[in-house]
Amino acid sequence: MRSAFASGLAALLVAGALPAFADDASVAAGRKLALEVCAKCHVVAPDQPRAPVLDPPAARFADIAAAPDVTADSLRRFLAEPHGASRRDSAMPPFLLPSRQVEAAVAYLVSLKPR
Repeated sequence: MRSAFASGLAALLVAGALPAFADDASVAAGRKLALEVCAKCHVVAPDQPRAPVLDPPAARFADIAAAPDVTADSLRRFLAEPHGASRRDSAMPPFLLPSRQVEAAVAYLVSLKPR
């Protein structure tokens, strides 16, 4: 017998309200990646061990996630296309992440979106 929580979660996943990849392991991997790579320029978590070296820092991850036009798809495109239009229009350098790291970073950022 499925619990009410499991049934509700399944319904949200089917309806597309939650990204299917946003399990705890993906979010944790994205947070770890963000703390190792992104925290040099961004505040990726309120408890990150060091402040960004970029002065002033780039946008906080919580602010990025809270933007109404930010979705898992828009984040994925931005991170997966280092020479795409959205990246060209930003100050972010054109580095390329492997797809598993893109998905982890997207999972972490989406987990910060206000509910």
